[in-house]
Amino acid sequence: MTAERKIEFYVTPDGRVMVAEVGEELVEYTKEMRDLTDYMLGIIERQYPEAAEALGQLYRESEANRRYFDYRRVHRFIRCNFGKFDGLTYDVDGMVLHLEEVSCPIRRECPMAGIVCKPKPFGLTPRETEIARMISTGRTYEEISEALGIKRSTINNFLQKVKEKLHLGSSKDICKLFTSIL
Repeated sequence: MTAERKIEFYVTPDGRVMVAEVGEELVEYTKEMRDLTDYMLGIIERQYPEAAEALGQLYRESEANRRYFDYRRVHRFIRCNFGKFDGLTYDVDGMVLHLEEVSCPIRRECPMAGIVCKPKPFGLTPRETEIARMISTGRTYEEISEALGIKRSTINNFLQKVKEKLHLGSSKDICKLFTSIL
């Protein structure tokens, strides 16, 4: 399992989840795809723990069958956050998820809206989030330093913590992640 996976999801009109990794054919996502389930669940649990917890509660009756339980949680997350087979960017690029606007008839009424559907990354302090957002909009260390009244080394330390918390490899990954959620 490599951190450089590129994955595209497509949700059919009848609700089936289709998946294609770079260079592969589009196939239906099934519970037998344990490697993909584990990969996606790892990202969801690290970057969206509130969504992972809510999905765990939603599907807790399946918990005795761990493989099916994990599959259901990932399947629902995909259905709520990916949909189009667009080919513009991969839905999953390494450890970065490019969430899409999904047409959902109950979005405004759904108790999962903002938690599972269109979740916000969690686990960062407000200052870490602020600096990550500023970097992702193209601001330089000097501009951030001046705007926030902190040293360049402090900015670097904050970005290092963001990478550690979200299991990202580089500042480029921070930019990709935060650009996709802005």
